[in-house]
This record gives sequence, structure tokens and C-alpha cells, in this order.
Amino acid sequence: MDNPLSSPPNYRTLSEQLQNHVQESELNLRESEERYHKMIEEVQDYAILLLDIDGNIQNWNRGAQKIKGYTEKEIVGRNFRVFYLDSDREDQLPERLINEAYTTGRATHEGWRLRSDGTTFWGSVVITGLHDADNNIIGFSKVTRDLTERKLAEDQIQEYARSIELRNKQLEEYAYIASHDLQEPLRKIQVFAEMLHNNLDDKEAALRHLDRISASAKRMSQLIKDVLKYSQVSVTEELFEDVCLNQVFEGIKEDFDLLILEKGVTIKTKGLGTVKGIPIQIHQLFNNLMGNAIKFCSQTPLIKVSAQPLSAFMAAQYPELRQEHNYTIITFKDNGQGFDPQYADQVFKMFKRLTNNAGTGIGLALCKKIVEHHGGHISVVSQPGVGTTFTIILPVD
Repeated sequence: MDNPLSSPPNYRTLSEQLQNHVQESELNLRESEERYHKMIEEVQDYAILLLDIDGNIQNWNRGAQKIKGYTEKEIVGRNFRVFYLDSDREDQLPERLINEAYTTGRATHEGWRLRSDGTTFWGSVVITGLHDADNNIIGFSKVTRDLTERKLAEDQIQEYARSIELRNKQLEEYAYIASHDLQEPLRKIQVFAEMLHNNLDDKEAALRHLDRISASAKRMSQLIKDVLKYSQVSVTEELFEDVCLNQVFEGIKEDFDLLILEKGVTIKTKGLGTVKGIPIQIHQLFNNLMGNAIKFCSQTPLIKVSAQPLSAFMAAQYPELRQEHNYTIITFKDNGQGFDPQYADQVFKMFKRLTNNAGTGIGLALCKKIVEHHGGHISVVSQPGVGTTFTIILPVD
């Protein structure tokens, strides 16, 4: 009886089996690679590229053509720098991304990219280093996604947020106007109404008081109209117009005429022209300064307001000013109580008061805000018992 263990092995059968297994593995590998390349080629939501070590494009899928606009024939062989804006190329952004991917294995970035027709899209980019068996970089994969719709939606949300913030600030200003700027005309109406009541038998005096009440009411009405106009315009640039400072001060003197008469205030103006500004805010600015000057006046109060063109030499001393504009420099000087010079920077801070006099402490903070909103500059110098001088720089064009 033959022993099966002693039978010679069938090497031909084993070889055929091994060869069949290798062929089957190679077939499966080719099919897997074909499916992978087919998948890459067919993807339309992502631009998937292979780059050589220098960033030259080696392949092109449908997503790349859809997002960037180039055909495979037009783009293969060109450097991926072609997708970047001129400013990004000057800043060497493509090279920096390649270097980062070479050094760390991966680089990501979001920004505006160029299509073949010159239009732009917001691209999210991931560049990954490709390594050989010895872990040497042999090229890069680059995946780009078009996120323009998301970017535009985010920008819109930010614009809404800025608009809401602006509206909130405007509401603060409206509240201040209602509680401060409108108080003086209202007080005059109340005073002259009482005087009218006490002089009903004196027709001439009664008519005079009625005229003053009517003038104060018109003044209040104009202020309210200006506030409403300010609140209804979303783009503040539309509110800027030529504002005659002489007219502004005539209106302010009319607002304070009772206090001016009561305290014997002398007001002198010189050289006041026009500025480019928002009328209601320019009124607020000088109304606050006038109110402070009268409130802290001396025994013989004197207020001097003068203006002159700001020279180019002087303008250069204020880096926040735009050199292409012309400006006027306005000096608002009183001989009132004054304050210690060390507090000059603090007077413009919100809710900061240097005395125990009644007040909210936001008037001068609002003055600074208004001047800055107009692209100007405001500063103050003062001496106790001597007086205070505000220097205001505003654009005239």
C-alpha cells in the first residue's frame, strides 16, 4: 500500500494557483485604483488636484473644472499660483502654503480665489504632503471647496450686527438729545407760559411772551425733525451736508438766551464758516460746549469762538486726519472755573465729572464721539480760575 506522504508535491499546480492569486490581486488592485480615480474624477463639489514638488498641476477632476472654470487641457502643467489674486501672489501666499505643507505635512487656508474668467469665489483649501516609502515629499494633494455662499451669508450677518450696534448707539444719542438738547427750549416754553399767565392783562407783554413761546416751540420742532431724519437714514454718509456755523451758534444762543441774560454772558464769534457734517450732531457738539461754559462761568462770563483754516503744516501734526481733506480749526474759549490740566484727558470719558455739579458726565464724551465720527479732532487745555479752551478740528469738504 502506497504512503501518500511519500508522494512528490505537484509544483505545477501550486505555481498555477500562486499565479492565479497574483493575477487576481493585480486585477483587484487595478479595479480599486480605477474606482478611486473614477471617484476623484467624478466628484463635483470639490476640486481635487495632484501637485508636483514645485506646485505644478498633474491632474484635474470635474469638481475642479466646475469650481475654477478651466478644462483639463487648459490647466494641467501650469502652476497652482494661477488661482490666487495678484495681491496674494505678491505676498507669496501660494509659496508659503506649499512650504507649510512641506514642513508640517498639511496647510489650510480660506480666501478669495480666481476663476478662469477672472471672477472670484471664496475657497477653502487643504494642501497635504505626499510621501514615498522613505518618507520623502514627492508632491502634494490639494482639495478646494467653494464656500462663497457661506462667506456671503457670514458677511451679511456681520453687516446686520454692525447695523444693530449702530442703531443701539443712535438710540443712546436720541435719549441724550431728548434729555438734554430739548430741555432748554422746553424750559423756555414753561417760563414764558408762566410769564404769559401773569401778564394776561398786558396785551403787549402777552404778545411778546407768545412770540417767545412760538419761537421755542419751532426750535423744538426743528430739533425733533433733525433727530427723526437722523434715525431714518441707515447710511450716515447721506446725512453729511454743508453746515453754517454762524447759524448753529445763532440757534444755540436762542436756546440759552434766558440763561445768557440771567448770568450776563457775553458771546463773541469770529471767522465762523461752514463745515461738512451732520447738522443735528454739529448742534449737539456746540450746544454741549456752550452749556458747560455757561454752567461753570465766572462773575463776568465771556465766551469767544473763532475759526480759521487748518494749514497743511498743522494738519500733519494730527495723524488721524485725512490729508486729502481741508479742515477748519475752531477755538472755543471761556473764562470760567477751569480745572487742573492733569485731568484734560479724563473730561472726555463717559460718566466722568470733575465737580459735584449736576450732570450725567456724558456731554463731553459725546462731543468727542461726534468729532471723531466727522473724522476730526478735539482737545482741551484749562487752568483753575482762568478758564478752558477747546480746540475742535472739523472737515470743510
